[in-house]
Amino acid sequence: HSLAGPLLVPPMRKFLSAWIPLKDPKGPAQAMKAWRRLLKNEENRARSGRDSPTVLQIRGEGGEDGGEDAAAFVQLVEEVVMPKMMSAAANWTPKWEGTEQLVQLIDAWQAVLPEASHAIFVNTMILPKLKSAVDSWNPKNDPIPIHAWVFPWLPFLGAELEELYPVIRYKIGVALTEWHPSDPSAINILAPWAKVFKPAHMEALLVRCVLPKLAVEVRGMAINPANQTLDPFNWTIAWLGTAPLGQLAAIFNTEFFPRWLQVLFTWLTGRPDYEEVTRWYLNWKSLFPEELQGHELVKPHFTRALDMMNNVVAGAKMTGGFVPAGAEENLGYLRVTESRDKDKPASGSRILPTEPKAKGKMSIADAMYDSSITFKEALEQLAQDNGQLFLPKVGKQQAGKQVYSFGKVAVYLDNRLVYAQEEGGWRPIALDELLKRASKK
Repeated sequence: HSLAGPLLVPPMRKFLSAWIPLKDPKGPAQAMKAWRRLLKNEENRARSGRDSPTVLQIRGEGGEDGGEDAAAFVQLVEEVVMPKMMSAAANWTPKWEGTEQLVQLIDAWQAVLPEASHAIFVNTMILPKLKSAVDSWNPKNDPIPIHAWVFPWLPFLGAELEELYPVIRYKIGVALTEWHPSDPSAINILAPWAKVFKPAHMEALLVRCVLPKLAVEVRGMAINPANQTLDPFNWTIAWLGTAPLGQLAAIFNTEFFPRWLQVLFTWLTGRPDYEEVTRWYLNWKSLFPEELQGHELVKPHFTRALDMMNNVVAGAKMTGGFVPAGAEENLGYLRVTESRDKDKPASGSRILPTEPKAKGKMSIADAMYDSSITFKEALEQLAQDNGQLFLPKVGKQQAGKQVYSFGKVAVYLDNRLVYAQEEGGWRPIALDELLKRASKK
């Protein structure tokens, strides 16, 4: 068996002479895989003195996958296959458009080559060139994002790429020195690395170079109910999913909500339009994505704002001040909704989720005929079950009845009938039609 390698090399070299690895990455991979099994079986039999191989063993169907490769196969790979692969990769550079073909080549041969041969190839032909490209990379003027030419090698180099990451983080940090949060290029560069860098390393980079600038912009954003600019808010929210949730919540907790609550307090101490205040509150709350809205550093501020609104209305009633019709009912509805949310754990807490309790949905028939609740309560439940808001329109009445908004539809209730506002007046409307109109965008 010691002669197998020298005898096989010349004919195999002739067999592979026409093979162009980057044009046909898989090429003779399957044939070499069969030779690998055959030579391994033959070497094992020679050592144990067993008979000649059977047809099945020659085909590789009885081959042994474990153990070392046969010396003859290693010689075949080193003298025939590796020179072809090395030559194909000789002129490769990380930003070259042929990277995809080279990745396909390595992927096709990874299961065929001996581990040592595969390691030699990627560590001599790929990793050094990646290091050189990272050293010369300039994030300020390079039009190709770095993850586009580094990530293809993660399956083959894995932990060995770790030595490149400190240089990448350093260069990104330098580039962010003059960066402004209005420029989305920083997210485009950093977002792909959020699941590649270790969490502590990613957070350290963001804390050093990104989050302080976001905090400055949020701090400088004027809170003006009459003319609100949302750019700094949107720049910060855009980092959700890339920056840690707790860090973003901390920015709003410190830089936004104290001033937001102060504006609300000042507004409430005058003679406010309670419907406008409520709409302002709901609009701001809707701007916060659900995971941020429910965070333990954010959620209490919305609760406190609602308490302030309720207290002002209650105080005005006690002192005989003016409270528009529907204002107290409107805030009561929000208070009930908020109290339901209190049962949900804040997204920053460590409470484990539990199975939700089964709850029947309010059907249209129930809303029409269930005598255990009032018709208004039935409509409130129907609206909530279908994702619509059902709120009084402060100070507005029709035919002596309070006007409500059911989603986008103005309605009033009279004797278990719903009247909807249309061009030219008001008319009774069926509940299924009301749901359809309220759901239209």
